[in-house]
Amino acid sequence: MTAKVTISLPDDLFEQLDAEAGELGVSRSELVQESLSAYLGKTQEERADEARRARMLEALEGMRTMHERYEVRDDRPTLEILREVRETDDSAPIWDIGKERP
Repeated sequence: MTAKVTISLPDDLFEQLDAEAGELGVSRSELVQESLSAYLGKTQEERADEARRARMLEALEGMRTMHERYEVRDDRPTLEILREVRETDDSAPIWDIGKERP
């Protein structure tokens, strides 16, 4: 037996569903059935792992493209900057970029 269900989707999700179904040559219903079956077939832990992995990949991509969003203020190698930070006393002032260092 097959039950009919009416659902509401945001426009962008509906467009993705339509495009993917068209590419695969299947109906929307078939794609939704397969997707829901795959989702429900996973344990909560597997879904949490996938979500964590997706967040990590998003963070990595953000790090790769960070230079596009922020101006470079210190063009020294990162390790050199880290060494300086480690050697700096916590109470010592942070040197302004562009000013001469002692």
